[in-house]
Amino acid sequence: MKHSIPLTVLTVALLVTASLFLQCRSAQQNPPNAPTNTLQEITKRGEMRVGYLVFDPCVIKDPRTGELSGIYPDMINQIAKALNVKVSWNETTLANFTAGLESNQFDFSVGPTFITIPRSAAVSFTEPIAYVGNSGVVKTNGSFQPQRIEDLQKPQVRIAVLQGQALEEYVRRNIPNANLIVLSGGDLTAPLVAVSSGQADIGLMNSVTVAQYVSAHPEVTAVLTGTQQIENLPLSWATRHSDLSLLQFLNSSIVYLKATARLEEYQRKYPIKLLYDTPVLHSGK
Repeated sequence: MKHSIPLTVLTVALLVTASLFLQCRSAQQNPPNAPTNTLQEITKRGEMRVGYLVFDPCVIKDPRTGELSGIYPDMINQIAKALNVKVSWNETTLANFTAGLESNQFDFSVGPTFITIPRSAAVSFTEPIAYVGNSGVVKTNGSFQPQRIEDLQKPQVRIAVLQGQALEEYVRRNIPNANLIVLSGGDLTAPLVAVSSGQADIGLMNSVTVAQYVSAHPEVTAVLTGTQQIENLPLSWATRHSDLSLLQFLNSSIVYLKATARLEEYQRKYPIKLLYDTPVLHSGK
């Protein structure tokens, strides 16, 4: 005797099978670990969200209006114009720009940020925009006048650095017994101000910021300059590791702006006052 399958049971079985098929097909088309396509999201929303740090001449912020100018805003505005999108700027800090990327506060960060190995484990960097060394300041009339980095190898020397900066990593690695003062926040002049106020014996910062600070503060003098600069690191922009298409797009844009001399034009537009012969910001050519 044959037993017929009730219509209701057959209908439910067919629906379950169809649902499983659709789920499998969706998983194949949109795998959970598929790379994020932020570039498509930017063009779709018509807005490019950019993280930045104030760092003259790369990024300059008018203290009265908050308006941005500088080499990087000019580059980004040119890229956004070609992509037909507007730009939304989001200020961050050296200590927080990685978290800002991961939490989707902005699509990518122009920094400017030094490329380092630890940072490269957290974010992907574009090809370098420029290279810059690091220097320091001490009191002009003080007894501590270091000529070489070896002169900092004294526990009694108070060394001020900014949290999250490449120089913090450098001092911890090369001067492990240093009397290190780590300052938080996004003000790149903070380690230099610490010297002016007597909080530190030497403040370390990139040579561009040092040159600008010393020109306005006669109470301090630049040290470890020229051939004695601390390292010479590439400045770059950063994306999330998953944003491969955005990284490739930014790299291509940077190559284009260099090849067409636009980058050189922007650099001439925002000159740097140098304190010594060795350039503090150069393209690495």
